Amino acid sequence: MNSLLTEVGRKLADRWLSALVLPGALFVSAAMCGRWLGHSHALDTRRLQDMVQRVGQQLDGRPAAVLLAVAGALLGATGAGLAVQGTAAGVRRAWVARRPARWVAWRRRRAQSALTRRGHTVPTRYLPARATTIGDRFRLVDQRVDAQYGLAVALAWPRLWLLLADAATTAIRDATTRYRAATETTAWGILYLLLGAIWWPAALAGLVMVTVGQVRGRATGAALADLVEAAVDIHQRPLAETLGIDLPHGRITPEEGARINDILNKRA
Repeated sequence: MNSLLTEVGRKLADRWLSALVLPGALFVSAAMCGRWLGHSHALDTRRLQDMVQRVGQQLDGRPAAVLLAVAGALLGATGAGLAVQGTAAGVRRAWVARRPARWVAWRRRRAQSALTRRGHTVPTRYLPARATTIGDRFRLVDQRVDAQYGLAVALAWPRLWLLLADAATTAIRDATTRYRAATETTAWGILYLLLGAIWWPAALAGLVMVTVGQVRGRATGAALADLVEAAVDIHQRPLAETLGIDLPHGRITPEEGARINDILNKRA
């Protein structure tokens, strides 16, 4: 038990250090630079050096003050990291949001016009209906699975997850981790953009981070959606067999899909 608790404590400490403290410490350092330099002396390294030396002189020979400063820095870094976790959750919700309605309608009209110019047509359900490309890619998983099999992904996925092999679950977990990392990069960018109100170089860094987060979010979100859809394609027959549904066509059709939905929804 002691060995187990020691190992768990070590892993938690590593996660706390890598996920919260290190990026948070960089943000706290940028915030201090913004407080000391402001917009007028944003790139004045001599002024920054003088301020650091002054703080060092104030703490010299005062171990209690040094301890309090270190504790304050750690608390500030942890607070910034926790703020990013909450902001990242908001980013994920914003990427899959159905609003603002006018923006979604504009995206829909734009996609429809592009298809018309090319002489292509797609079902209405496949046109944009979310605020971002990322949200539409996740939504299309449900729409495509429903069109092909008549399955509701929201109902089927928890049961499918229990049927997946270790290799599949590992791949989906890794894709989820990369997607969440992209949202956290975007969240850090938002915080740096806010910091740009008092120190303009932070706004530039924030703009770069938001852009990188958006690009990575599109790539990792598409990869995650593909893996989920692939898992449904490959394991739709084991799901039906587990639930006792016969497949006369060798796969789930909308008729069997409706029966499965009825079973999973407890005939609601």
